[in-house]
Amino acid sequence: MKKLVMIAVTLSTLAGCTTQADRMAKCEAQGISRDTCYLAEQNRTAAVNAAAEKQAMENAAAVQHAQEAKVHDPLREASFSSNGLNATLSNGFFSATVNGKKATVKRLNANFYEIHGNGFVISISLDENGITDASWNKAKGREHGLLQVTQK
Repeated sequence: MKKLVMIAVTLSTLAGCTTQADRMAKCEAQGISRDTCYLAEQNRTAAVNAAAEKQAMENAAAVQHAQEAKVHDPLREASFSSNGLNATLSNGFFSATVNGKKATVKRLNANFYEIHGNGFVISISLDENGITDASWNKAKGREHGLLQVTQK
């Protein structure tokens, strides 16, 4: 029992030192054998590593839970229409058509996409709930306008 109390006192004393060598020297200076000091240092290291691993696992679980909670699929099929312009976007925003012809989809960032095709550039803004705005520009010239969005 006396040895157990001595190890506990040694561990609490060792916690304030900066390096392993300093902690070992302080322990031995108290008249405790080198083997006991080494064992106390190994136990301290194992406890610190276990606490760090536990915290890392908790952090990873919290991040994963937060990501799962935020995951909302705004990238479902959508169609856009305006006077003389009909476009569709599907397959997770990977395939698109403009006036019935295949178009290319360009992701500029997580909240902004562009569709290029058939002489038009369609700009699409997103938030966590889906498409918020869509507009079109002619690839050549200054014609432009807003699009009505139908999201499925």
